[in-house]
Amino acid sequence: MEKKVINKHVSFWVEDNSVLLCKISNLNPDQKLDYKIAQECLAVVSELNTGVPMPIIIDLRDVRGTFSIAAGHLLSKKIESMSLISTEVYLVNSLSINLLIKSYKRLYSKKLPHAIFKSMKLAKVYCLNYQS
Repeated sequence: MEKKVINKHVSFWVEDNSVLLCKISNLNPDQKLDYKIAQECLAVVSELNTGVPMPIIIDLRDVRGTFSIAAGHLLSKKIESMSLISTEVYLVNSLSINLLIKSYKRLYSKKLPHAIFKSMKLAKVYCLNYQS
């Protein structure tokens, strides 16, 4: 399992079951995911993908803060046009991040199916069922 780390706060890896995982750790509520980091994330997604669309689990349980508008536009536009991601699954443990994800999906990214969970186990089951 190869793990790619971007600026010490974002990690990507692929599990044996062909699920792309992303872990974001940012406990600073004043820090935003900016355009440059969003570009780096997209490059890693392209690099780790085998050419077959796969689900992605984005673990946001250790996140405080938000993303820039430019980063939101870039992520939604590129992820939907790359066709490397089949579904997005978000792991959250706070109401504020849950609401942030719902707003992001409503405003920016409407094409890809998505789900929000509090448990990694449920997120993985969803991904496996979605692949079948």
